[in-house]
Amino acid sequence: MSLDTPEHAESPALHAVPRRYVALGLIVLAIVLVAALIVIRNADQTDDTSDVETVSPAPSSVITALAHVPRATSAAVGVTSPTSPITSPTATGNAPLWESTTPGSGPRPVVFFYGAEFAPYAAAERWPLIVALSRFGTFGSLGLMQSSSSVAFSGTPTFTFWHATYSSVWVDLQAVERYSSLNPTGGGYTTLQTPTSRQSASVAVYDTSATTFPLLDIANHYVLVGSSFSPTVLDGLSQSQIADDLTYPDNPVTQAIVASANEITAGICSVTGERPATVCNGRGVLAADAKMKIRQTG
Repeated sequence: MSLDTPEHAESPALHAVPRRYVALGLIVLAIVLVAALIVIRNADQTDDTSDVETVSPAPSSVITALAHVPRATSAAVGVTSPTSPITSPTATGNAPLWESTTPGSGPRPVVFFYGAEFAPYAAAERWPLIVALSRFGTFGSLGLMQSSSSVAFSGTPTFTFWHATYSSVWVDLQAVERYSSLNPTGGGYTTLQTPTSRQSASVAVYDTSATTFPLLDIANHYVLVGSSFSPTVLDGLSQSQIADDLTYPDNPVTQAIVASANEITAGICSVTGERPATVCNGRGVLAADAKMKIRQTG
C-alpha cells in the first residue's frame, strides 16, 4: 500500500503532507519486518537443533553379525535363557492369515512390528526380531538407536526401523516406529510414522493401547505384546559389543536374543508352510516348536 500512495498523489496541494507520513510509516514497517524475521530465524534454529532427528547407519559388520548367527549357536541355545526368562509369542487361534497384497509379487505373510524409538521394551525386542527376519531375508539398512534417557532402562542400545529396508521372498515386514526418541518440549515424543488402517486394526485387537510398545504380530497367527526378555540384559553394552557376542552360546545376552529369535522364527515358519526348510528344520527352531506346541496344534 505504501508504494501505491505516491503514484496516486498527483495534487501539489496534498503532496507534501502524505509523503511525510508515508516515510514515517515505512520506517515503522521496516522495524516490524526486521523483528519478525529475527523471530522466524530463531524459531527455525530451534527446530534444527531439537526437533530434527539424526540417525547413524548401523555398521555393516553389525548387520552381518545379526544375519549370520552360527547354526551351532542357535542349536546350543535353543530356548534356554536362565538369566533372562523368555516370553513366547502366543497363538491367536483360528484367525485369518494376514498376507500382503504388494503389486508385482505374490502374497506373503505379514510380520508387523509396532514400536517407538523412545521405548526400552521395543528397543530390546528389535534384536531377536532382526536376527529372526535375517533368516528369511536381507536388511539393506538399519539405523542405530538408543531408548530415551527419560524412561526406565534408559539408553537401551537398539536400532530403528524408520527408513530401514528389508527384502524377502517369504515374508513382508511392515514396521511402524510411531514416535521418535526426541521430546523437544517435554510434552511428548515427536511423531514419526502413522499406521495404516489394517495395522491400526492389529493394534486395536492385540495391544493394550495405541501407546504401548512394542507389538509383534506374526501374520495374525502369533502375537507378542512387550518384549520377550528384560532390557536389563543389554544394559551398558553397545550394538557392536552385543553383535560380537552372538557367537557364544553361554553368554546371557546371546541366550536371551537367540532363544527369542528361535521362537519368533518358529512363529514365522508356521505361516510360511515351514519354509525355507533349511531355517525351519534347524535344531534351535525345532526346540521352539516344541515349547510353543506349534506343529502339534497345526
